[in-house]
Amino acid sequence: MTTVSPAFVGAPVAYLRCYPRDPWEMAAHRNALTAYAQGLGLSRPVVCLDNGVSSREEQPELENLLADVIAGVVRTVLIPGLWVFALDPERARATAERFRAAGAEIIDLPGRRHERDGRRVARW
Repeated sequence: MTTVSPAFVGAPVAYLRCYPRDPWEMAAHRNALTAYAQGLGLSRPVVCLDNGVSSREEQPELENLLADVIAGVVRTVLIPGLWVFALDPERARATAERFRAAGAEIIDLPGRRHERDGRRVARW
């Protein structure tokens, strides 16, 4: 079981899932999420990756991440889009709600030209 290392307690976590397996481990999404997090003033995110895992299967890293949220180790989860949780929109929203109910803030990657509080925060 992978959990967030004590050195990273409180750091934001980026969750990624790719099916079929991505040999580059979703590098473009990692880079975009890192740039966006830093644009928001957050530290570099720890990455949890279910590589090669279908949304119809058990997602071990997702479940480990939820356990870390419940334990209070993780408060911020960055995602490239709700599709990362499941391709079915209803299931994806339900998963996001599980994280919110456990105390996590879910930050969804916006488009390339995004403003927050009147200022440009990311250009990935």
